Amino acid sequence: MKKSYEELTKRIVKLLKNDPGQSIKDLAKKLDMNRTFLAGYLRALENQGYVKSKRIGPAKVYFANLSMKKLTEFKTS
Repeated sequence: MKKSYEELTKRIVKLLKNDPGQSIKDLAKKLDMNRTFLAGYLRALENQGYVKSKRIGPAKVYFANLSMKKLTEFKTS
């Protein structure tokens, strides 16, 4: 993983650990990022097991996948 993507992944995981159940809209605002790009990036992170999603009504909300061993790679405290 390239360094800039690794940093982005760390930031996303940290946000989701501290405040689980955030929508793409909320995350995009906090990260000052394009929602379309972030949606694709979150889908990739979900496929890799870093995050989980759940559909609540029309919104899809995201959570850090705390059961993943991969998260131990990140010091997000």
